[in-house]
Amino acid sequence: MTGSSSVLRAVAFAIGLAIAQCWVPPVQANESADYVFTNGKVYTVNDEQPWAEAVAVKGNKIVYVGDADGAKDFIGEDTEVIDTSGKIVMPGFVSAHDHLVASAWTNAGVQIYDAKDKADALAKIRAYAEANPDEKIIKGVGWDKNMLGGLPTAKDLDAAVSDRPAIILDNTIHDAWLNTAAMKAANITKDSPDTVPGVTYWERDADGNPTGAAIEIQWFQAYLDMGAWDGEKMIADSAELLHDLAARNGTTTFLVPGIITPNLKDVHGGMERDFETAMAILHEWEKDGTLKLRTQAQPIFKTTEGDPQRFVDFGAKMRDKYDSDLLRVTSLKIHPEGNTVAGTAPFIEPYKDSDSRGAFNVEPEVSKAIMTKAAKTGLDVFIHTDGDHSSRAGVDAILAAREVDPDNRSALHHAIWVHPDDQKRIIGNKIPVNSTPNFTTTFGGGDKDNLRLVGEDRVNTSLGRYPHFARNGVRVSISADVPSSPQNMQAPLYVIACAATLRDLSDPDSKAFPSGREPMTAEQAVRAMTIDAAWQLRMEDKVGSLEVGKYADVVVLDGNPFEVEPAEIK
Repeated sequence: MTGSSSVLRAVAFAIGLAIAQCWVPPVQANESADYVFTNGKVYTVNDEQPWAEAVAVKGNKIVYVGDADGAKDFIGEDTEVIDTSGKIVMPGFVSAHDHLVASAWTNAGVQIYDAKDKADALAKIRAYAEANPDEKIIKGVGWDKNMLGGLPTAKDLDAAVSDRPAIILDNTIHDAWLNTAAMKAANITKDSPDTVPGVTYWERDADGNPTGAAIEIQWFQAYLDMGAWDGEKMIADSAELLHDLAARNGTTTFLVPGIITPNLKDVHGGMERDFETAMAILHEWEKDGTLKLRTQAQPIFKTTEGDPQRFVDFGAKMRDKYDSDLLRVTSLKIHPEGNTVAGTAPFIEPYKDSDSRGAFNVEPEVSKAIMTKAAKTGLDVFIHTDGDHSSRAGVDAILAAREVDPDNRSALHHAIWVHPDDQKRIIGNKIPVNSTPNFTTTFGGGDKDNLRLVGEDRVNTSLGRYPHFARNGVRVSISADVPSSPQNMQAPLYVIACAATLRDLSDPDSKAFPSGREPMTAEQAVRAMTIDAAWQLRMEDKVGSLEVGKYADVVVLDGNPFEVEPAEIK
């Protein structure tokens, strides 16, 4: 894990995930269990029985939660008894926002997250290129504008790689840095159009020529055109790598909010094809018993062009096709904007020292149409919100969906900036929220960007308010959002520690930001990665807590997250 040598090692016992998804009747006390975890501390995340000493499992279901003496009645000749003395037994972690399918490709190549400045970044890229002479395209990831002293140019990157195409993604995976050879291979010229001017676009010089920086996934088509994408192989390789990683970290259930591929913007063509390819791969793994995580997936709408009804119809088709407790589609994703760091996310008031309020690529009325049409079919919709105007539009759309279906569980995802008036609406209407804690810390120079672009007053009142929502009864989930966070930050215990400290724990010298914000408690953060996340995914009756009748998705920790300093939880 990032920042230490794994102070707490999460050992995932995803018991019975490959067993047929059928109901298992409660075991009588004279029947033996297959597994008994005993002699430790069991944190159940069940309000009616928060702590226990033992858990018994038969098949793939929990049949007993209680004291160690009672568990003895479930121990037979063939029972595997797991002595957890000195350890903590908990429900498997639930991530409600991690792109653990088809996104490892974005982390390919040279990693420059820790580069000190532009010169250091270029040195790392040059060394990687020299060490990999057979790679036809040099790839990489990890820059930010603070590191490079502003947006980079193709000329900058040419100094490190000039003999072949090179494309280096930023630390959010939204923006990209191309060299001259990459732009030539992708036929990027002065006449290349911007997808959404001011939101998804090529940075240009005074004469209108692209300079080498592609903002808010403008680079996707270039990635395809330069021959860097191999869909079926890269989707399968990504899913295998990231499922393994998440399982080792104690994740047992997760939502992938969009299958992230370079075809994403083509909502009724490439997005649908890549989504179906990914689901077919996962379904094969489910059938042969090798799908390691309970996986939910969302079709994604991120385009100025697209038909809301056709998008919803595709989601309903996928829901009807994939509806097991191992692999399912129950919701959709809208990504309506750019991001604050690029100065493109929509804000109610202008950016600091600017007349710009940002812009939408999916207008609020389109988001509302998708949400209300989805509600009629029983689908929830999770909407990405970065700027406070997009959060407001998201709240409006969710409330409209609830008028159609009062049980609708549509949610705001990220909710990075939320105006105080809309914070009251979120709390008053108990609108669920997902947050990525590292996005509102000093990670990647986020403190500098937010203070520079939006200003201290709004930082202190509107940035990263998810702990405030949790304290006021809102069901909050937290997650890493890989690949917009590095893969080594996926670990739920790392995410929990970030939420409980408000620090970028990859930097041992980091400070909480903003300084006046109150963090989550460890208990609140654990709920946000177990039962509250399960509720958002409509699986609270099956996972998220250790209770008789639920699936035996169990993790064992070699330390107690409630008895250490919050930073040590990771």
